[in-house]
Amino acid sequence: MTTAKFLSLSLFIFGITLFGITPAAQAQFLGIGGGRLMPRDMAGEATGNSPGLAPRSEFHGGGLFALDVGVWRFPYVSLGFHYSLAGADLSLERGDVLGSSAEVELRAHTVTFDTRLRSPFRSGFRFFGLAGAGITRLGLDVRREAGTPFPAGAPGGITAFVFTYGGGVERHLHQLVHLRVEVRDYRSPIPTQLFRPGGLGGRVAVIGGITIGL
Repeated sequence: MTTAKFLSLSLFIFGITLFGITPAAQAQFLGIGGGRLMPRDMAGEATGNSPGLAPRSEFHGGGLFALDVGVWRFPYVSLGFHYSLAGADLSLERGDVLGSSAEVELRAHTVTFDTRLRSPFRSGFRFFGLAGAGITRLGLDVRREAGTPFPAGAPGGITAFVFTYGGGVERHLHQLVHLRVEVRDYRSPIPTQLFRPGGLGGRVAVIGGITIGL
């Protein structure tokens, strides 16, 4: 699946969901925000074929844009979709006898179906927790490589399952406008093209923005 097809599918899902479940909902909300992505570095152990060398992936987080849309099915429970676009830089060391390495720019498009649980407002503030699941699409631009960091060739894009959880706080500004700060962790399988032997990795996002709706 190309990035363009992924984005088209994401927008289609957003639209169908919004128009399909809005009539049965009590209220709708739209959240727009930005922040920073902080991926976790990963390091392995040296193998017998390459003593003294260990695979390593070091990430340098970048900016993030986020969009949330959904409906409140009950007073304190919502259903909706979350979309984020984030960037990061990757320094990859394969850990082989050739000393293969690469500098890569990553772009992550992520769509998840989220459930949120919120508290009532107290002194103008309310708290919320969230959990969801979906898919993430990684695009790679290789800026530098040495040896064979990608034995099968640099992938044009990688799609993986992702689940997310987190929470935050909203500050009431107006009947329909709230400031929002949230922290969420995206957890997904690490493709072996980026780190061997793969495994499960996390990307923490700190997001601030506004929510329009009840």
